Formats: sequence, C-alpha cells, structure tokens
Amino acid sequence: MKVKLTARLLIACIGILSIQGCSGTPTGQVVAVVNGEEITQQELNAELAEMGQVPAGDKQLIRQQMLQRIIERRLLAQVAKEEELDRDPLYIIRERRLNEELLVQMYGAKTADTVRVPNSAAVQKYIRDNPGKFNQRTAYLVDQVTFDLPRDPKILKALEADKTLADVEATLKSLNVVYAKGKSSVDSGNIPTAVLNQILALPAGEPFIIPAQGRVVVSVITGRQPVAVNERDAVPLAAQAMRSESLSKLMQARLTEAKAAAKITYQPQFEPPADSK
Repeated sequence: MKVKLTARLLIACIGILSIQGCSGTPTGQVVAVVNGEEITQQELNAELAEMGQVPAGDKQLIRQQMLQRIIERRLLAQVAKEEELDRDPLYIIRERRLNEELLVQMYGAKTADTVRVPNSAAVQKYIRDNPGKFNQRTAYLVDQVTFDLPRDPKILKALEADKTLADVEATLKSLNVVYAKGKSSVDSGNIPTAVLNQILALPAGEPFIIPAQGRVVVSVITGRQPVAVNERDAVPLAAQAMRSESLSKLMQARLTEAKAAAKITYQPQFEPPADSK
C-alpha cells in the first residue's frame, strides 16, 4: 500500500513538473508563487494589458513592478481569507455581482467583434443626420433641480404640467419632495439625437426631465456655447458611435430573447411595475 501511495505522489509530481516542479519553485509559465498560490505569465500579461498604454521605459522593469503589485494584492487577499472574509455573506453577494459584470463585459467585447466597421458613405450620412454630435455640437448651460427617483410615478406625472423651473419647485414642495438646485452644462454630443430634437423643440424656458442613476434631473437651458469638432475628428468619432449603437441594439435584442425564454417568478411586492418599460 505504501508503494502505491508513493507512486501516486510521483505521478502527481510529474504532472505539474513542467509548470513549477514539486518544490514550488517558479518555472515555465509560473512567474511567482505566493504561499503556494501561483501567478502565471498569462495573469501578468493580462494585468499589463488592462493598463492600456504601457509607460515608456525598461519593459522588464515595468513587468517586475507590476508583478510586485499583483503579489501585494495576493498577500492582502490571503490575509483577508485568514480573517474568513471570503465566507461573509456580503462578500459572496459582491463576488457574484462582479462575476456577472465581468461575464457581461466579456460577452459585449465578443459581440463587438461581430459589428462591422461602417463604410465612408454610411459615416458621412450619420454625421449629417446627427448635427448635434458634430458640426452643431453645443454645450448647453442649464439651471437644474434634482431629486431622488420617487417610488410613486404620480410625482413625475404631476411635473408634466409645469412650464417653468419655479413651477417644478412649487410642485415638489407641495408633494413634500426634497430637492437640490444647481447649475451645470449638458453636451449635445452625449444626448441621443431624437431626445435632443425633443428638447430643442420646447418653448424657451420650459424644463425637461432626464432620469439618471436613481436621480431625476429637471433642467432649463439658460445659455449655449459651441463645441468645435473638426472633420478629421468627426469621421472616427462617427464610426465609433455607429458601432456602439449597433452593439447596443445587438445586446438589447439578446436580452429580449433571454427574457422571453426565461422563467422569472417574483414575490408579489417585488414584481416590476406595469409601466416599467
């Protein structure tokens, strides 16, 4: 029995010998071993790739410095595990969210590879059809009122009749909604053309509403400043915007398909509202 166990250990050692050897010494694709945990060339290369543009200088020195950052992060992660933080329910929830976000990001990148680069004629048409992003790009100065997105949709409905920012404030006060006032600027290049056209069609001084990240932003245009975009820059910007819009449509179509095929059940109080679309 002892001989068989020794043989098994020998086979296991041979199986990983090309990577690090039985002693744990980093060789081959393993650039470091931290308390028994390997750091590979692939991990190091991925870390460098995420930097984008690698700083000028000694490439090997930069790799060594990056490896030290990975080692330090790995050590602190090991300390956290010693404290059993990896068993904390909050950690498990956040780990799942990060894993899902990473998968969605990678799926988006894979899908983006299928989006064709638009030809010159299509790009020029896009530039003509979206003047607010190019030859008429403008920074609109705005006065704003912001408040948390209300649970009751009737609050937003009540604002539809308001014709001035003062009217909006009066309505919010009457509904006991806490809000903040401020000034900002809105770049027309960041607004979908259809939405921009609706905003510009409003009478002067009439507010418009744009929900953003759990907040409602009510704005009134008070001034404007042109933003120069030369033709040389417009073409690559237009091509990038077109590919981004195509990717967004593909992702939305895939999401719609997934929802249609999925079986989703809710507790009654957690069901999406009827007007959630």
